Amino acid sequence: MRQVEIQKAMDKNMLENCLEIRRQVFIIEKGVPKEIEVDKYDCLEEACSHFLVRYQNKDVGTIRCLETSSDRVRIQRFCFLKEYRGLGLGKIVIAYIENYYKRQGYSTVEMDAKYEVFGFYEKCGYQRVSDVFIEAGIPHVKMQKEIRK
Repeated sequence: MRQVEIQKAMDKNMLENCLEIRRQVFIIEKGVPKEIEVDKYDCLEEACSHFLVRYQNKDVGTIRCLETSSDRVRIQRFCFLKEYRGLGLGKIVIAYIENYYKRQGYSTVEMDAKYEVFGFYEKCGYQRVSDVFIEAGIPHVKMQKEIRK
């Protein structure tokens, strides 16, 4: 899949592209209230990174990573526009994020995964570490993966 590009948002324009994809997926499609979906981490700061996923020269997905400690990173707000799901792009992005943070010395990637897709993360090597809980009206489970052993 040479047509996939993943870039860290380094300027306001790229960040706005990430936020627009999230608006389309979480607010419009999934019905998450804007006041829950948008938060203080939706900016360009050192402890939080936003990545834009391009496929065939179109912005199609995004992922936000919150560096919660010197060795742990939390995946958040990972989504693709509806017509680009099921193409294998998610696995490419997850592998990219794991490698990106492994190179920077992080050892663990964690997330609150939507329950409906936790099987995807299990296939990527993540372990479920909680019971189901509700976040933004949606069932989730906590998951994590050691990326540096």
